[in-house]
Amino acid sequence: MKTLVICVDRDDDFGIKAGLNSPFVGRAENLNAALALGLKDPEDSDTNTLLAAIGLYDEMVKKGMDVEIATICGDIKVGYESDLALTTQLETVLEMVKPDRAVLVSDGAEDEYIYPMISSRVKVDSVRKVYVKQAPTVEGTYYILIRMLNDDKFRKRILVPLGLALVVFGAFALLDPLYQLMSDMSEVSFTNMGLAMIWLVVGTYLLSFAYKAGDRIKRLSVDVGRAVRSGSALIPFAILAALLFLLGILYGIDAATESAEFDLTQQILLFAGGTLWMWVFAFFTYQIGLFTNNLLSRGKIAYPTLVASVTIFAIGFIIQGALDAAQIFFGFGSYDQVVVFLEVVTGFLLAVFGGLLNASFQPQSGDKDDSEEAKEAAESSE
Repeated sequence: MKTLVICVDRDDDFGIKAGLNSPFVGRAENLNAALALGLKDPEDSDTNTLLAAIGLYDEMVKKGMDVEIATICGDIKVGYESDLALTTQLETVLEMVKPDRAVLVSDGAEDEYIYPMISSRVKVDSVRKVYVKQAPTVEGTYYILIRMLNDDKFRKRILVPLGLALVVFGAFALLDPLYQLMSDMSEVSFTNMGLAMIWLVVGTYLLSFAYKAGDRIKRLSVDVGRAVRSGSALIPFAILAALLFLLGILYGIDAATESAEFDLTQQILLFAGGTLWMWVFAFFTYQIGLFTNNLLSRGKIAYPTLVASVTIFAIGFIIQGALDAAQIFFGFGSYDQVVVFLEVVTGFLLAVFGGLLNASFQPQSGDKDDSEEAKEAAESSE
């Protein structure tokens, strides 16, 4: 009976970090892959997992067993795409090796996804999990946490849900003190307001850290500086869009605080209604700036900006209809139901029109082939 020792790298660290093409079949290929990844990232668990698989393979060979070793890799987009790549490579390896049974060696991180995939195609006799040993000191633990936080996958998987939970909790905890502040200063608990602000700030910081907001802002400032020095036509439109965005917030606050008799739900609806169209026109202004900048600098019409402009107005009409319907539902105002219906229908019609525009602007495969043939003909004539 032939046994296959199989190692799985679901997020394709061997391809992304070491630049290797999987699958790896045979001891030599797997050892070279482990050394290549180890040189690029000595702390990657996949390196230790593959070395453990090679060690297991050597032990089984010494016992006189008919054994082969292979490593399959997925994709950096963990999910359907990576599992499809793993399935394709697994079937290729099984066709090459033709094993009767298999031994799965993994780091234990995602066995619930990997094991059913393999066991449905070949009998799995054993699963060996490899855990990397770490120094049991405080400094070692701190170093491990820092390394984990610098990992994009871990940071987004752990910090984003935690940050969102803190932001939502802080925002709702802040609503009651703000409402008391607007109605009666004597009943305001500044301690509760401070705690709510702390949760909100911590949650915002975790989200910004998870998505590297600091690096994005730095790159944005560099791009803005480059655009200013080159005389980009986008700059005045971007400034006007930012002013319209801020003006929308002021309009929303003014509408929500127009009367002291409004309750919290009505104030939220009025704030949303006051900001909606200013924000829509802010986005539209920015898209016009992109359109103008592309036309002047490149001499090309940016069709996606036209689609985005139509789409934002579609969203605006749909949200306006929803806000008016909510006002009617809660009894906050008397709106003509026909007008609400027309707002929603207009939004959907604009959305359909935007979709048709997007489809019409996509290059046809036949046109693309013709252009490529013309280019090849011109090159051959030269």
